[in-house]
Amino acid sequence: MSDPHEQKRVTRDHYYQKTELTGRLFAILDWQVTDRDLTLIPHLSRAVRRGEVLEIILTDEKDAQPGDTINRVAYIGFIEMGETGLLVSGDRVKIGEEEIGDLIGFDETHMPNHLNVVLRVDEPKTGREMDLKLDTLCIFAGIQEDRNQKIGF
Repeated sequence: MSDPHEQKRVTRDHYYQKTELTGRLFAILDWQVTDRDLTLIPHLSRAVRRGEVLEIILTDEKDAQPGDTINRVAYIGFIEMGETGLLVSGDRVKIGEEEIGDLIGFDETHMPNHLNVVLRVDEPKTGREMDLKLDTLCIFAGIQEDRNQKIGF
């Protein structure tokens, strides 16, 4: 049997409940490109461990979803995960007090060094343009018992 994610048989509805996850911003980036050719993996979720490193990338490509290739991206920075948990496409993401966007997918180009996490936003800005500060908390919303209700903010 092939991968159900590749067959697009898995949806966000399959994720009944999950905890909120946090990470600490330890590097801020200042780079934006329109020809990245970044291929998102077909999987809706990735398990992450405490201490793992994620690179946070933004795009305004409205129809992008797991398995697609995206080109317009802005780089926010790198975070270190504070706990083990699950990230799922559709999770809302905050940095500090600001809601940034929704997680749309993952790219494993730089694994095992770090996982690229791509968020959908209205207007991609770099971490520098957003005036982010080192050690700011990054929060990935959880899912509560009421099917697919996002929690955490």
